Amino acid sequence: MWKRQEVQKMSLSKLTKKWVASKLPKRPKDANKGTFGKVLVIAGSENYPGAAYLCCAAAYRTGAGLVTLATTDSVKVIVSRKLPEVTLLSLDEVFDKLNEYDVLLIGPGLGQSGETVVFVKQLIKEKLPKTVIDGDGLNILSKMESWWERLREEVVLTPHPGEMVRLTGLSIKEIQSNRESIAIRFAKKWKKVVVLKGANTVIASPGGEVAVSPFANPALATAGTGDILAGILAGLIAQKMDLFDAAGAAIYLHGQAGEKLKEEFTEGGAIASDLLKILPQVLKSLKE
Repeated sequence: MWKRQEVQKMSLSKLTKKWVASKLPKRPKDANKGTFGKVLVIAGSENYPGAAYLCCAAAYRTGAGLVTLATTDSVKVIVSRKLPEVTLLSLDEVFDKLNEYDVLLIGPGLGQSGETVVFVKQLIKEKLPKTVIDGDGLNILSKMESWWERLREEVVLTPHPGEMVRLTGLSIKEIQSNRESIAIRFAKKWKKVVVLKGANTVIASPGGEVAVSPFANPALATAGTGDILAGILAGLIAQKMDLFDAAGAAIYLHGQAGEKLKEEFTEGGAIASDLLKILPQVLKSLKE
């Protein structure tokens, strides 16, 4: 059985179906959408509207009760046409609405314009709900000195190796040759859960919990799959999962969906949105 390990032991175990199934939240028959949590997503920009759609849809496909997208007007139009279930906010409404949500997801496709950078810097000064920071949210953080001292809430960071380079100042070679120890080191330094993405994604918590994904699948090496992972993670946290447990479950669900995708399309030719219809199948298989 997969078990949490102490950092000092440097002993890493792989996530298992049994462990993930034991951690997923129950869905009582008398539930309403509030039971399964509210996700606020700040994502998308003129050049990357699809990122907003993918992470919002993934949060819903993972079981979140309500997903709200705060973004630009042009992205709102695109996403609402593809995902009518999403509710919408303007960016200037975010600061007054933060306390209404169980989890905040910020970063996918957000861009790094001057206005966006100012917005993110102001946002991290606020009292935030549990938060997932991905993509351009990480890139903006990397330009802020000692950002982790300002961001004191419960946070999951989901960098790919390039983003980890920008956050740490280390080289790609240093990170990729020591993925487990690097993830552990910076989870402890930043006091955040770190999900270092890539083949055999590494998850580390500031308290010494570590795990390694069993999946290394080139079918997932395509644009948008990281946005879907971020949405899955936010959807699970909204359902009151512990951040480290949610990260482990999200990595497993995402990876298992990728395996099914590879069976259908081989290792090339699939696109990120193909994962969305597979996610409910993966969740169902965990109950079998």
